Amino acid sequence: MTIQADFRTAVHEALQLWHKAPDLGSPLADLTLVQRELATSGTNLRRATNQVLLVALQALASDHAQAAAVLRARFLDGKLAFTVANELGVAEVTLFKKQQQAIGLLVDTLWAMEQRAVAARQAIVIKRLPPATYDAVVGIEAYIRLVSDVLLTPGAPWLVAVEGLGGIGKTTLAHQLVSRLASEGGTFADFGWVSAQQQILQPGGGIKTVAHPALTAHALIEGLVVQLLASDAAPMPVAAEHALAALETRLRQAPHLIVVDNLETLADIESLLPTLNRLANPSKFLLTSRETFHGPVAIYHFPVPELGESAALMLVRQEARLHGLAHVASADNDDLRPIFETVGGNPLALRLVTGQLHLLSLAQVVENLREARGRKAEDLYHYVYWNAWRGLPAEVQDTLLLMPLFAQDGADLTAIRRVSDLCDEDLLDALEYLVKLSLVSVGGDLHARRYSIHRLTESFLLKEVIKWRGEGGAA
Repeated sequence: MTIQADFRTAVHEALQLWHKAPDLGSPLADLTLVQRELATSGTNLRRATNQVLLVALQALASDHAQAAAVLRARFLDGKLAFTVANELGVAEVTLFKKQQQAIGLLVDTLWAMEQRAVAARQAIVIKRLPPATYDAVVGIEAYIRLVSDVLLTPGAPWLVAVEGLGGIGKTTLAHQLVSRLASEGGTFADFGWVSAQQQILQPGGGIKTVAHPALTAHALIEGLVVQLLASDAAPMPVAAEHALAALETRLRQAPHLIVVDNLETLADIESLLPTLNRLANPSKFLLTSRETFHGPVAIYHFPVPELGESAALMLVRQEARLHGLAHVASADNDDLRPIFETVGGNPLALRLVTGQLHLLSLAQVVENLREARGRKAEDLYHYVYWNAWRGLPAEVQDTLLLMPLFAQDGADLTAIRRVSDLCDEDLLDALEYLVKLSLVSVGGDLHARRYSIHRLTESFLLKEVIKWRGEGGAA
């Protein structure tokens, strides 16, 4: 929203609605100021808007007392134009000019207040977010817009799940969404971020285990209470039911957007669903997970695709410039294409490969990944695949091992059936299992579905998984 005719009209309409019924709503409902007042006061939208206008009028009066007085008399006190004109000793036509000038001044005052509120909220939200793992995003603008549209649509879905393999960019997508929505103001009164992440693949290699355990419902509530409730409103210590009730009140008074990041397993999701359902509507929850949950609760699913070749190589060059690797940044597509052919469009893998090019040649790095040779390659495969692979039943593992046969374009069910020893029912169950774990992607249209794997998954299956099986499944 900018200071232009439509905003001026909205402010004028809001003044005219001062004494009207609450069910008429508010033309200023999307202001951060109004959403914040709605969330903290527990009142209705009309009263929240009136309170914001009142504060703006008080600010206006400090520099333009007569302008504020005119607006108070006309809209708050409900006096007729000729009455106010007589009180000021001016003609009605002069009063209307003063009123228009006063509305313009109020619009400027209100907009300045809104900008300060958005900036203050953004600063708070930034502190709640984890540190960004990227310097710039590549190839995901369309996904950001799509998920943003879903979140900003009034009404259901209240739960939105961003899903995909480890390193595919789920957290980056969520991070970008919250950062942008917080800076724009509008629909959401506030934002929360709680993480269930248990492992981090460090840029230099090696897997770091995060100190906290998997996210519980109590930990989720406690984290959100600390972030969203003022100290005088938050029950301390955090007693589960009292805290949940206080949080439920806050999230129902005005829409909030809450990110629950890195839910690693279906068990994590299932354990939180009762709490999420209680807290949702009108607030929305954005979940990121390696696994897909299909159950009795309506969840909008967005599987994050891997980057296409053009975006993947753009990311490689960007990372190379950031690390001073001029010989990589200036390389042409033909030279860099083996990276994409080996790891595909997994951003984490692309960054890891690029980081190794300061020491090794491209051919050596690619060969290490293809042969699952070296600690960094092993750590990457372990981080992305280990937890999923070790939980697969034997027949599901066997089905996944068939997928490199169709790695280039994927295959339909008929083609997979030809090379599988499983009956149709068991094969469908195995594919469903693999899709839920983001190990197999499903695409196509209403009339034909195709199943495929990421290039990184192909490299993993051809070499690293053979080592794991040879070691009896040991980590």
